[in-house]
Amino acid sequence: MFKLGMRTRYSETGQDGIIHHSSYVIYLEEARVEFFKSIGCNINELEKQKIFCPVVDLAVKYLKPLYSLEEIEVQVSLQSFSKVRFILEYQILREGSCVATGTTSHCFTNGAFKPIPIPPELLKGLRLTQPLDPCL
Repeated sequence: MFKLGMRTRYSETGQDGIIHHSSYVIYLEEARVEFFKSIGCNINELEKQKIFCPVVDLAVKYLKPLYSLEEIEVQVSLQSFSKVRFILEYQILREGSCVATGTTSHCFTNGAFKPIPIPPELLKGLRLTQPLDPCL
């Protein structure tokens, strides 16, 4: 399991002071990019080689609201994978309490946006990830 600490921003709130739902997706994206780095896979370097990793499916379950300037932790882990597709699972926590869960499905494509096998360096790192603890 990978963990990334971050802080919510005032600019992400509405007049009610609650973080807008779209910001949660940004938190997941930031955590995914850092997770990839942690297993030795630099997204920018792959893209220079015309290898892309689009999100093909996304789901977020909102459990509790977040507010501006709160410290949060986003946890990331591999849920499943095949030769060409993988699913990551996420938990967003505030002070150890789960406020949201999510999943993203991904594949890799070449420069012509045709699916390709998961790059070996990423596949190796994915296999080493630990599952998330159940979200409380």
